[in-house]
Amino acid sequence: MDNQRLAFQDNPLGLQPEQVLVLETVSPIKDFIQAVDEIPGLDWLGEYELDDIAPDHGFKDSENAEKALRGRLFLVMTDQRALSQMRNLFESWERRPEMSFPDRLAPLKQAFKLLHTIRPWGVEDRIRETGLLEDWRERLEHEHDYVPFEAEFWFRRSTTRREHAESVLGELIASGEGQILQRCVIPEIGYHAILGRMPRIQVQAIMDDPEAFRDIRLLQCEDLMHARPVGQCTAPETGDGETEPLTDEEITRLIPPSEPLEGSALIALFDGVPLTGHRLLHNRLDVDDPDRNEDAYQARERVHGTAMASLICHSDLNRREEAIDGSVESNDRPIYVRPILRPRRGFNGHFQEAIPDDVLPVDLIHRAVRRLFEWENGDPPAAPEVRIVNLSIGDPARPLLREMSAWARLLDWLAYKYNVLFIVSAGNHLHDLELAIPRPIMNTLSADQRERVVIEALATDTRNRRLLSPAETLNGLTVGASHEDAAPPPLGTHPPIEPFVHRGLPNVVSAHGPGYRRSIKPDVLLPGGRQLMSVRLDNGQVNTTLQQHRTEAPPGQRVATPGPGGQLERTRYMRGTSNAAALASHWAGALIQLLQETRTQHGHSLTEEYDVVLTKALLVHGAGWDNAQEHYESVLKNEQNGRCFREYLGRFLGYGSADIPRVMTCTDERVTVLGFGELEDGQGAEFTFPLPPSLSSVNERRRLTVTLAWLSPTHASRQSYRIAHLWFNPSNAIAPNRQFADHRAVQRGTLQHEVLEGDVASVFQDGESIAIRVNCRADAADIPEPIRYGLVVTLEVAEGVMPRLFTIPIYQEVRDRIATRVQVEGRPL
Repeated sequence: MDNQRLAFQDNPLGLQPEQVLVLETVSPIKDFIQAVDEIPGLDWLGEYELDDIAPDHGFKDSENAEKALRGRLFLVMTDQRALSQMRNLFESWERRPEMSFPDRLAPLKQAFKLLHTIRPWGVEDRIRETGLLEDWRERLEHEHDYVPFEAEFWFRRSTTRREHAESVLGELIASGEGQILQRCVIPEIGYHAILGRMPRIQVQAIMDDPEAFRDIRLLQCEDLMHARPVGQCTAPETGDGETEPLTDEEITRLIPPSEPLEGSALIALFDGVPLTGHRLLHNRLDVDDPDRNEDAYQARERVHGTAMASLICHSDLNRREEAIDGSVESNDRPIYVRPILRPRRGFNGHFQEAIPDDVLPVDLIHRAVRRLFEWENGDPPAAPEVRIVNLSIGDPARPLLREMSAWARLLDWLAYKYNVLFIVSAGNHLHDLELAIPRPIMNTLSADQRERVVIEALATDTRNRRLLSPAETLNGLTVGASHEDAAPPPLGTHPPIEPFVHRGLPNVVSAHGPGYRRSIKPDVLLPGGRQLMSVRLDNGQVNTTLQQHRTEAPPGQRVATPGPGGQLERTRYMRGTSNAAALASHWAGALIQLLQETRTQHGHSLTEEYDVVLTKALLVHGAGWDNAQEHYESVLKNEQNGRCFREYLGRFLGYGSADIPRVMTCTDERVTVLGFGELEDGQGAEFTFPLPPSLSSVNERRRLTVTLAWLSPTHASRQSYRIAHLWFNPSNAIAPNRQFADHRAVQRGTLQHEVLEGDVASVFQDGESIAIRVNCRADAADIPEPIRYGLVVTLEVAEGVMPRLFTIPIYQEVRDRIATRVQVEGRPL
């Protein structure tokens, strides 16, 4: 301690096994930290971000609902001697609690009383919360001859150390008659893993004795950090459900181009194999399938890739968006499609589309992205102009608890390296929802009362509804699903249960945040279809349990789909965060094309290298909580969580429901201005937004929205992880009151979105401005090069006020004053 040879952290990112002791507490982590703070010389431990595991809203002990769960800390030692001293001291105290401690360490005895154990990283840590045993059990039920697994090593910078670790584990796998199928090393994200498989007989012996896993030599390998399932990254399960044809009017309106669309792809879709001959997709897709996944599909199984391509190309077929010029909104550039899924057929006649068992997902995505932008085996880049990559899949075996997944770290690194925006679905949680009401009472509730108990149940279960990897990506845009669509109501005399009355609320299956280090995630909500529910009658529970009502009929979002008899004009209804992410990609394509048109038509200095960060900002710029905040507050807010309720609410709503068409146009009462640039560590740039004179001394409600987005390099072995922190202070006199998201949480990611309002008259003179200063500082490490950013600012007043009171709209006033400043600034010195 005197030599500062120890520190605490809350997840194992960047550690080495010989440096780590795992501390399991018997009380909330906060209590242990407070006890440690009493020890002289330990105040240098620095800042920490450790969540208390409260006994409410999803964090409950299995035996005592009022008891907080144990927490875990990782005590990092810089040498073996320090590690040994700490462990020996604790074990001596366990044997003799009355023992005397040196005077300076007396408070450590109080800290030890709050610990369950201090131990090295062990077998239980290597499989804790990975779902490995559950995956093995399921595979054994389905008569698999071999059982695959992913073994992730503690990352060593030394090539020799990595080879040694791999050799030791390889010998252990071979001794059990298993095999290594693949290896992957990506130093930039601190990732080293192998894909292995073991014979069924070996795994069955383990599963027959639940305690036997502690004796498995494979899991005792010191260089092994985690053992996980593989091939778990799936699209929702589908079957041969109802489909309906396109109408004659729709076929006429959506006639595919007679020739393939011209131009290079701006959007890439990594998904299942689409039905390229479908009437809605013909000549619109550029499919690149180097792994020949298409060979594994039957035509009727090409469901998910077809649906996502349909949403990216056309949006929801029941909600035809109109472009700025009044034409029907549809992407007019080809979509690059890289199949990464294959069908996985089940015994119930249904099937899933999933990443194959014989590849590591991290390696597959790495190769797929690299192929977009780099030469490969003498072939040119496949789609070097791509700026958006859609990933509407997630790993149900890898919810975010504390540790950033390797897949998310990969996306963050690739996003910065290639200047590309990954749009990722938050993930779907399909398990049942238990309500806190007895079954007989359910039918007596009004729609509003039912909505309240559903919100309460989702909040209680939030720990089991975390983001699914790679949705915790810091540089990517994570999209959750709102309970919204344009579908007709369901038919029948006894329709399923509609869980929500009000619009803008999250879909019941949509994963909850927060993100890594409590950043705001999901970033936004977009329509994901209305997911109806039905009461489960076969589980013997006293309380009401709701399950998903699964159907390809409405409600939901209407998308292209394969016909059961090979028809090429069929549609079905789908729901979930996959849809929401695809809609975000649809709008991202429209925004990039808008930026390109603006650049061409008006000759701005805006160059293409800023399209990604500006698109990222614009996708979120129209987001807000609006009425959803009121509904959640009425149900969940109390004296215990009142002070931090905004941060708590952010895990459900993110920055809120996005209104992207609204962002793409201005009105007399609303003006939007774009800013951009690049900054190094310690630098800042000030943007001035001219105030419209018409607003001076006016009491009408006005709103100022400011959104800042950037892509940060990352440091995989640092807890702080994010290297570049950019931020602005939104304080101003015209709209001083912060709305929606917590002001601290908005600065934890790579996207700061602030909404401010005011209605008190503010007096100012023509020529005055709102100053917005964008700042940059290094966080996890030195910033290697200037960081590009995009800034979007909107000033608006209540619609209908300005034309009635004033002859000069604020849009024109701001535009005139910006044009004047540009002319002045553009003169040569």
